[in-house]
Amino acid sequence: MAAKENKKIKILVCGGINGHIKTFVEYIEKLYIKKGMFDYVFCVGDFFGDDESSEREWEEFKLSGKNISVPIYTLGPNKKDHEKYFQNLQDQQLAPNIFYLGKDGVFTTSDGIKIGYISGIQNDDNKENEMHTFNYESISQFKESCIRSGCLYLDLLLTSPWPLDVRNKERIPENQNIKGLIDKVTESSLVSWIAINLTPRYHLSGMQKVFYQRSPYKNCNTKIMTRFIGLGDYNSINKEKWMYGFVLSPLEFISNQINYTVTESPYSSNVSQYIAHLLPVSKQFFYNTSTNSNYNKDEPTKKRKFGLQAAKQSIHVDTESCWFCLSSKNITKHMIISIGDQVYMAGTRGPLVKEHIFIATIEHYKSFAEVPPDTENEINLLKSCVNKYFESTSRVALYFERSILSAHFQLQVIPIPIRMIERLEPMFKSKFKEYDLNLVEIPPAASLRQITMNTAQYFCVELPNGKRLFHNVNKKTDGIQPRFPLHIAREVLASPSLLNVKDRIDWKTCQQPINEEEMDVKLFRQAFAPYNPIKD
Repeated sequence: MAAKENKKIKILVCGGINGHIKTFVEYIEKLYIKKGMFDYVFCVGDFFGDDESSEREWEEFKLSGKNISVPIYTLGPNKKDHEKYFQNLQDQQLAPNIFYLGKDGVFTTSDGIKIGYISGIQNDDNKENEMHTFNYESISQFKESCIRSGCLYLDLLLTSPWPLDVRNKERIPENQNIKGLIDKVTESSLVSWIAINLTPRYHLSGMQKVFYQRSPYKNCNTKIMTRFIGLGDYNSINKEKWMYGFVLSPLEFISNQINYTVTESPYSSNVSQYIAHLLPVSKQFFYNTSTNSNYNKDEPTKKRKFGLQAAKQSIHVDTESCWFCLSSKNITKHMIISIGDQVYMAGTRGPLVKEHIFIATIEHYKSFAEVPPDTENEINLLKSCVNKYFESTSRVALYFERSILSAHFQLQVIPIPIRMIERLEPMFKSKFKEYDLNLVEIPPAASLRQITMNTAQYFCVELPNGKRLFHNVNKKTDGIQPRFPLHIAREVLASPSLLNVKDRIDWKTCQQPINEEEMDVKLFRQAFAPYNPIKD
């Protein structure tokens, strides 16, 4: 079989043009003659200017019929006044061979290069999004669409604002000196969040009016390294470098040999800090967790008959008899994959599918709502690493916790094929509706400690898109409550339209011999090793 051809594409990215369209196009045409053609030319920053002369220049350019040799693609407006240029376009064309990329999206070139883009600046005011702004909701949808399409990383990310914190941990002295020049208004925490999640190989931004080529940095639990380049403006007074040309090859052809300065990721390990202040407030969560939000109360529904129970669905055991405390004599040690400072990871007895695992605390905590902050941070780090591992195999991780009739916190982790992501939320809601149980979405940064008020009687599932669906066990006024079906999550996941393993709903009926359990744990430990932050 013939080896794959290493295809390379030439890319040129330019900073803000600020309405100097005529001289810019002339410069690009001369560059084509001198350096040869580029496959793609992109513009980040402000493409249009603010004064009347730049508006006249744009109108004259359009009327001139000037034919540009290679298409130029620009991000959208960063100012309200510039929105008029991007409205009512035909085929996204601003002028002959000059195109508006769009609000956000990803496209894959014929050579397999994945290019993502986000237009506009961050909306921090919780107001409705405009053409020149983006917010958590729009960026979250962008991230989800990437995951659904199987895009596990980007070769190139284009944004106008710089990502917040990108200059942290810089090692090159001359690069450290630009810190005082940065305009905080044109930095974005949401861009940082996307860069963390989509790990671009190259990330180019404009708007800061300075050139900055950061030392390449490592991304958490992936071999991909990111090069961030900030570009100055074309024809600026301070003569900052405003364009950057480079050649991109598909990732499979990139050598692992490193011969340049590399730093750790500049971003915080507490990823939620980049989005917490921007999350929409869900009043329904605060006021409606005890009602069934999945259906109208007057709507006839098919309900399972389980009867009622008077006792609380809880269980209390000491650490010596607990199945999940590492100090307990009942712990199944051959199932342990790795042990960290606060938590450990282990294989599951009676797994739904291969590589069904769980994360549990070393100390005896009944639920996630009870764990201290340092333990929570370690759990989140492990989840991030597990996500990376499953994504590398075209799967995504679903997490659920049932702190009902459970003595020790366990976070179940089930790999799901990427193509099934869209089915998860409606199927969970439908199943809870069938049992006449409430299931509501909670804000991404909401604390389970705050939600449960330390009652620790809840069920929570975290979907691959980051949504968390929550069921709160509320005692009825007459002292009784509907019985909670303990296998409800497995019942959903085992259904024919998901994992199609209906014979494995009850874990007790599908336990494996010890030698098979040991082999499954060994295989997972080996496969997960490159991503595992716990170094045994």
